Amino acid sequence: MKVLIICFSGISNVASVVPLLDSLNRNYAQHRFTVLSRSFLSPLFDSFEQVDFVGADIRGEHKGVFGAFKLINQLKEAKFDVVIDLQGSWRSRLIARFLKFLGKRVYTVDKQRTETHQLVHRGASKYKPLKTIFERYSDVFAKIGLETDAQFEKLAPASVSCRQKVLEVYGEKKGTWIGIAPLSIARGKTLPLRKTKNVIRYFDRQPDTTIFLFGAGEMENELLSDWQTIFQHVYAVHTSLQLGEELALMEQLDVMVSMDSGNMHLAALTATPVVSIWGATHRYAGFLGWKQTPDTCVEVDFSCRPCTAHAEKKCHYGDYRCLESIASENIIKKITYILEKK
Repeated sequence: MKVLIICFSGISNVASVVPLLDSLNRNYAQHRFTVLSRSFLSPLFDSFEQVDFVGADIRGEHKGVFGAFKLINQLKEAKFDVVIDLQGSWRSRLIARFLKFLGKRVYTVDKQRTETHQLVHRGASKYKPLKTIFERYSDVFAKIGLETDAQFEKLAPASVSCRQKVLEVYGEKKGTWIGIAPLSIARGKTLPLRKTKNVIRYFDRQPDTTIFLFGAGEMENELLSDWQTIFQHVYAVHTSLQLGEELALMEQLDVMVSMDSGNMHLAALTATPVVSIWGATHRYAGFLGWKQTPDTCVEVDFSCRPCTAHAEKKCHYGDYRCLESIASENIIKKITYILEKK
């Protein structure tokens, strides 16, 4: 059986496919799987023997409806038996519908829209945790008779070239390495900058400690570069490494501090302990990283949380109290606890 898996969406969602593909790759050697996703995410799937990758440039060659049809023409030659849509966007639905017209079986992930609406409407304190993204993906695979397990521990070690790049840029690891990814495209998922600086300042003063700042986007890159100049043992990663090289760096970290963002999921795939910080969103929506537990989360309970499952939404009170109420000291304590435990 040849299975096409479509997932163009954010890094978090695409990264969440990896543990399940590891299971399918190990247990179903008789089948072939192809992932259709954004080109730069290909390093996440390089180590799977039964998995092929088709990269899409959705901001260039494959942008818009005409770009989607280019992908359809490319895919229809592969003669897939089953199409699994793990995104449910207009682009993935369009591709899936045309392949269904050609006789392919199509299955779509349950995005739990009703349950998510109830969670946001009632608040986490008066509702229940939703299925995790991993459970929802597993449910789709089960529909075609493929069972998944939770044996995935971490991505295969980074390639020699990726590890060499990290060595060239940052040198051989000495002491403690901490990653911090404090930014997000959503204001409600971005830690107030003064709190981030407090955390950086504390660990920058600790002996034999190096801090790596992860982020993306032009404004974010400028900010992280400024922090690199302010602090003594801080590096801004964004301009230095490609994704495969970032993963090579993450697997050497002693801990990653992240918002509810893609870096949380990427670090989890490398088995790096993660301290995740939650503001407008909530772990009840099911987007914790692979094998992360609630005790690794930093958050303050408010009846208005979550006000969104993952998207940008203006704070009802205007002050983002869910983030402003998080004490820098609590983040520092959580990081210190993990470092001491490790």
